[in-house]
Amino acid sequence: MSRAKPPEDRSGNPRSAAGNSPAPVVHSGRAPRVPAKLGDIGREVWRAVWAAGDGAYHPATDRFVIERYCELHDRRAALLREVDIDGLTTEGSTGQTVIHPALRYVESTEKEMRAIETTLGLNLEARLRLGIAANAARRTTLDDILGGPDD
Repeated sequence: MSRAKPPEDRSGNPRSAAGNSPAPVVHSGRAPRVPAKLGDIGREVWRAVWAAGDGAYHPATDRFVIERYCELHDRRAALLREVDIDGLTTEGSTGQTVIHPALRYVESTEKEMRAIETTLGLNLEARLRLGIAANAARRTTLDDILGGPDD
């Protein structure tokens, strides 16, 4: 019967998440100015993401991803306002009750947002995969960015 190698003799990829090393500081300057085209929610998310990153994002490259993420927040908010006004269901072409068409766009928008959240390390799984310790993730949670359940 074979035995497991002692840890010091093992080679290959570790099976556990990366250690508790802090995220590298990529940029130590100020966050870029909020883009004028963002709405109120997008502006709030912009400020929160840059604050949460605390130097992990570089304005020359990451601003476009963060801007896209903020635009998606604005789009989602507009679509949900439309659903709030019209209701969750509407009348279809043959008179049947159907789900509000904007909800399909909300779903696809949220799918894009989740992908960007993973890229930016805005959720626990992404931070672990990127090697950012959960406690070093700038003490800002996704609920803080999105406006938690008490909003």
